[in-house]
Amino acid sequence: MITGVDELQRNFAELSKKYTAEVAKSLVASGQLVRTDAIKSIQTISSGEQVTRYRLGGGKKTHTVSIPNDPPNTDTGRLVSSVQVEVRADDVYVGTNVEYAPWLEFGTQKMAARPWLFPALERNREAIKGLIAKAMRKVTNER
Repeated sequence: MITGVDELQRNFAELSKKYTAEVAKSLVASGQLVRTDAIKSIQTISSGEQVTRYRLGGGKKTHTVSIPNDPPNTDTGRLVSSVQVEVRADDVYVGTNVEYAPWLEFGTQKMAARPWLFPALERNREAIKGLIAKAMRKVTNER
């Protein structure tokens, strides 16, 4: 007869809960890293053509258009203020509901891409791996 099976199953269940909680925390932190990086890339003005933008209700503003394959330069701040981290079950999403965001990220037939979100993920890939590994070590070392 094998003894201790019930205790082993309880221990595995407890360990599973701890791993899940710690990894979830690391994923949220990872999402925040990507969000912060993406916003910073938009707010860092890159070189490009100067254009005059006219506002509804009057007024005008000079805007520097980013060059293709550079992140877009902020204009109104709408894109920057819309970037969110969303947690759903086992996934973390970083993105925006601004309708023109995909046009900037991927380009259109008339405009080259100004990617800002995917490069932010790529720049933080190793840090994200490190956060997840740290979460795993934390639970493992508690035992």
